Amino acid sequence: MKKKITALLAGIFALVINSQAQVPSVTITNTTPTICAGACAIYQNTATNAPTTWTWYFPGAVTTQTVVTGPPGNPPCVTYANPGTYPVICVVRNGFGSDSVTLNPAVKVFALPTATINPPYGGICDTGGGSAFDTVYFSATGAVGNTYTWQPLNGSLSCTACPNPKATPTVTTVYTITVTGAGGCQNTYYDTVTVGSIVAHITGKDSICMGYLDTLVASGGSQSAPGTTYAWSNGKTTSSIAVSPSVPTTYSVTIFSGTGNCRSTAAYEVFPFPVPHFTLTSPDSICYPGSATITASPGGGVYQYYWFGPYGGQDTINYWTVTTNVSTTYTLIVRNKGCYFDSLIKIKVNDPPIVRLTGATNLCQGSTTTITATGGTQYHWSTGASTSSVNVRPPASITYTVQVANGACFKDTTFTIIVDTMPNVKFKGDTSICVGDSTTIYVSGGLTYSWTNGSTTDSVHVIHGYPIGGLYPYYVTVTKGACSKDSAKIVVKVYPRPKPYFFPADTTVCEYDSVSLSVTGGNYYIWSPKNSGLNHYKSYADTDRNNAAPKTTTKYDVKVCTWGCCRDTNIMTLNIIPGPSGKVYSDTTVASGTPVQLEVVFDPGPFRVLSWSPTTGLSCSTCPNPIATVDYTTKYVVTLQDYSTSCTVKDSVTIDIFNCNIFVPNIFSPNGDGYNDYLYVRSLCLKNMDFAVFDRFGNKVFETRNQGTPWDGTYHGKAMDMGTYMWYLNAVLEDGTNIVKSGNVTLLR
Repeated sequence: MKKKITALLAGIFALVINSQAQVPSVTITNTTPTICAGACAIYQNTATNAPTTWTWYFPGAVTTQTVVTGPPGNPPCVTYANPGTYPVICVVRNGFGSDSVTLNPAVKVFALPTATINPPYGGICDTGGGSAFDTVYFSATGAVGNTYTWQPLNGSLSCTACPNPKATPTVTTVYTITVTGAGGCQNTYYDTVTVGSIVAHITGKDSICMGYLDTLVASGGSQSAPGTTYAWSNGKTTSSIAVSPSVPTTYSVTIFSGTGNCRSTAAYEVFPFPVPHFTLTSPDSICYPGSATITASPGGGVYQYYWFGPYGGQDTINYWTVTTNVSTTYTLIVRNKGCYFDSLIKIKVNDPPIVRLTGATNLCQGSTTTITATGGTQYHWSTGASTSSVNVRPPASITYTVQVANGACFKDTTFTIIVDTMPNVKFKGDTSICVGDSTTIYVSGGLTYSWTNGSTTDSVHVIHGYPIGGLYPYYVTVTKGACSKDSAKIVVKVYPRPKPYFFPADTTVCEYDSVSLSVTGGNYYIWSPKNSGLNHYKSYADTDRNNAAPKTTTKYDVKVCTWGCCRDTNIMTLNIIPGPSGKVYSDTTVASGTPVQLEVVFDPGPFRVLSWSPTTGLSCSTCPNPIATVDYTTKYVVTLQDYSTSCTVKDSVTIDIFNCNIFVPNIFSPNGDGYNDYLYVRSLCLKNMDFAVFDRFGNKVFETRNQGTPWDGTYHGKAMDMGTYMWYLNAVLEDGTNIVKSGNVTLLR
């Protein structure tokens, strides 16, 4: 027993040691220990024993926690927005346990340096001669130890590395200061100095009420140059003044630049007017929904009126009609030229009666219904009735109006009755079908349908296989609104199919022969296949006969139709015995009286020549290779027969007779349009030649000894000018005759 316990404890101890050996271990490093605010730090870890998750904690960072579920377990770059020193914590886990490590400090974040440029955006005065008239004194303030770099380096700055340079630009310039602080962090600021003349302006009210103040503000001076001053006509030296004239008064101001040499003057007139006196009239309350008219007196153009409320406004008239759903306060501004006065008025809205109407909304024409109104104490109908209920029998769709009153408020309400007429039932579809066929009958004229076979759609599908001439009625109830028509009827007639007979049966013919086809049993026929040797084909041919001459073995069919009922019938298969493959060679052109050897090539064999036609000029009329000698153009037709099948075939050959003419055109147009673009020497009997073209100065621009090489109107690749050119030809004909010719040709484009 003691040995068993010892062994069990040893196993448990070994299991515990093995489990501890699998717990992960982690260390972390930061490859960017110092950064600027807004930048990010890169953290990496080294872990053992195969952790499965890494949980990172970043106190003070933009993202404070990240979980990574796969190796190497490093987080993305971590961003810090605020300066300071921050730690990083990493926890790794697997199925056997976890480990954590803290790196503190992990990263030091330096603040971005700041600077304030004084003066901010402003302007200075220029003499117009290209040299600065004023000087801008910059003052940049920031943390102790910051360094400064100013741009541009164009000589208009007194220094580029100090915090307080002087600027003397001659044109409008954007100045840039780059501030470098602790940790090498940088920030950039801009200041625009506008160079130009001072243009003085005065803003304020041009008219006021008597006894009220008007503030006039002068602008246009250079706020960037120290010492800008203002001189008003009333002795004030501030940029703005408050005035309250009792009569129309003109105020002026002169603005001086920092040096006092750049100045501008502006004037502004202020008109005082008496305070307006008026009265408002309006109802205290209205019924919802309703409207009210607010009126200001006096009117007639004495004052100007500006109305304002929650749904907009209106001006220039002394009254305003308003429509509102809730109690509302309206504002009126009255102007006596430049003098304004505000006034308020409130309108209360009372609730109208809540009206309910009951009655039939759909009637069939000729029916009567009762309409009842509730919600009030008094009623007035468009029919003239004054009771809460009215009996109506409208001849067509109509809208009735009732005015329901409840005390001082009333409400107009409408009630519409749709009057339906009896449905005008119409059927559409094929009511004549063949035995075994189907058709779909459509019905219209209503809104809902009910067939005797249970269908509730606007159509019914019909199929019949009954005997000839059957008449089969179908009934449907058609409903249109409040009206319906019962048992509308349509009859379907069933016709028989034809019983065709055709001639001949399957047969075999030679490739170039034809066979007559015939069929009976119908009153019109449709032959197929189309374009397969049938010499009579129409979409609906009215003939029972046809003639077939196909090139290959073909199966012919015909659709036989009677009373619109058709039956597809296979007439026959026409088997084609291939004809002899014979060919006579070949068309040629010769001089008159020149013997020509005609040659017949035939495959397969054996074969024979039945005849040549015509026989004129032939050495033999039934041999395969006769000699033809003619004085005029002649076409010979040869008829060949295959010994094994007795099938025949015909072919032809033409012998053209020519006279030896030489022709050079007198005009050509090398413009690339595909017509007459080249200059050729044309002849059928040239043995050799030398052809040359010269311009009007005698320069040779083209020469060839090949009849197939034309002139394209160029010389050394350059297009020649339009005009007349001379050509010369020295040639030898096929019979040895020497020819020398010359002429002119016109080049057009």
